[in-house]
Amino acid sequence: MATDGDDTQSERSASAGPALHSARLRCEVCGGETPHRILHLEHRGPGAKATAVRGVARCRSCGLSHPFVSELPRTGEVWLIVSEGPRSERHRVTLPADRKVQVGTGVPDSSEPLVIHKIEDHQGRPVSTGRIRDVGTIWAVRDTGPFVQYSLIQGRITRAGRLPMAPDAMLEVGSTIRLPTASATIVGLRARNHTWRRDGDRFPAGEVQRLYARRTERPPAGRIDWSTDRETSRSRASSASKAARFRSSPGARRARTVPRARTAGSGAAVHRSSAS
Repeated sequence: MATDGDDTQSERSASAGPALHSARLRCEVCGGETPHRILHLEHRGPGAKATAVRGVARCRSCGLSHPFVSELPRTGEVWLIVSEGPRSERHRVTLPADRKVQVGTGVPDSSEPLVIHKIEDHQGRPVSTGRIRDVGTIWAVRDTGPFVQYSLIQGRITRAGRLPMAPDAMLEVGSTIRLPTASATIVGLRARNHTWRRDGDRFPAGEVQRLYARRTERPPAGRIDWSTDRETSRSRASSASKAARFRSSPGARRARTVPRARTAGSGAAVHRSSAS
């Protein structure tokens, strides 16, 4: 068993080593896995592949300090969420535990081209890079090559999407562009952290963060998202016309009666006909 002086020296070594402070390890005295404080970790040489963690730990239950060897997992499971427009697919994937992933790179061992755009650790915190063993969720999109994000304005409805386009293609405010659903007019370009709206403002697609377009077909083909334009008559005769008042039946006509009068004695009401 380590002495108090050994514990102090081990804790100093642990402070200079990796930031691993506690873990559940097997204790021979307690006869099972118990919480341990990590006192010392062995350092690996440069370029050495991590297959196990070795060091000295102290059991928090019985106080025994002993050396330990903990094998690292060879594989790890993470949630992979693939987004495509407003829809997302979520499933579990198994990858090598020591494989490194990074935002902006491809998903390892994926059967289709995917690009990682977000990584979360096991606590749901966003990170830019990490090992699979430390990652909880990977967010990715399908790699379709260079594209420009756009917002298509259709009356009171705005739809977002991605338009494949070469980075050197020029985009100009006021020009017509063919989107996957229909033709539209470019009404704004988001570039250089500013939105440009004047006719003639132009940028290469590689510099455009988002394209804003307004649909030019009225109404959109195959749908009635907008109301059709109608000419409104301005003549006095038409504005004063009563034709619209007789489109529905006025109902059955009944003889008109005067309001009912109450007798002073019992309060009963009697009807008086307008003919009497």
